[in-house]
Amino acid sequence: MSLSREARIGLLVTISLLVFFAGFYFLKGSSLLSSEKTYYCFFADVQGLQGSSNVQIRGLNVGRVSHTQLIDNKGVKVSIAIAKDVEIPQGTIAKLASADLLGTKIIKLDLGSGPGLIAKNQELPTAIEGGLVDNLSAQMTPLLADVRGVISTLDTLLVGVNNIVSVQNQKAITGSIASLNTTTANFAALSSTLRQETGEINGIIHNANSITANLANNNDKVQQILANTAAATDKLAKAPIKETFENLQKTTNELQGILNKINNNQGSLGAIVNDKALYTNLTNSLASLNLLMADLKEHPSKYVNISVFGKKKK
Repeated sequence: MSLSREARIGLLVTISLLVFFAGFYFLKGSSLLSSEKTYYCFFADVQGLQGSSNVQIRGLNVGRVSHTQLIDNKGVKVSIAIAKDVEIPQGTIAKLASADLLGTKIIKLDLGSGPGLIAKNQELPTAIEGGLVDNLSAQMTPLLADVRGVISTLDTLLVGVNNIVSVQNQKAITGSIASLNTTTANFAALSSTLRQETGEINGIIHNANSITANLANNNDKVQQILANTAAATDKLAKAPIKETFENLQKTTNELQGILNKINNNQGSLGAIVNDKALYTNLTNSLASLNLLMADLKEHPSKYVNISVFGKKKK
């Protein structure tokens, strides 16, 4: 049986169309010969999610986005087609995530732990996973705020510096620098003087070391001296100082009373001291006694008879 030319052309066009559609769906990640399970989920904003975007589980492509539809009261409905041999347990979450640095969006399925499986044509709970750019943006936002604060602080600091370096303050700073230079010169002169007196300083240090060594060598003597001092202090503390002072005061009072009696011509001593006639008689008696002693020295034989041979001299 032979076909006409028109039939052969129609058959060729039909086969070409089938191959085209098969290749198209193959490039989209689906196959006309395999069945798929469909699920859907809702996002407030799909952030540029395209139809035929990949659906991944732990980085492995298991399906594709088959359809997107805007629903006024619920946001954007996203239908996903997953290979029939992939099981979706209860608790699975569909996350809108970025696949690369360019921000290409995909759906990532974060599998739950069950129990049971989610039947096809059911709604999946959703979440949005920040990509690398989103994470960097989240981290950079507080840093930018800190940078703004630092810039504001620097601006304030620069204003303060401008106020400090005014003409009047410049003169003050110049004077301070001049004073600092003078102080530095004085320190240099002092250092030179100390350098010249190094020998004497070394001698002083040597003498101090010698004194310290002597003290160390005579430590026992020093300890003995301190012990003696402590003993003397202890004895002095235990001495009846109060009673001694009281006795001294009593003696002083009695002596003062005696002196008062003498001055008032009371008693024998007072009479002797205050009686002028008695004083004159005593003086005359002492003068006569002196004359008698002088005569005794010159003429002892007049008063003493000594016989060598037992005979008295008349």
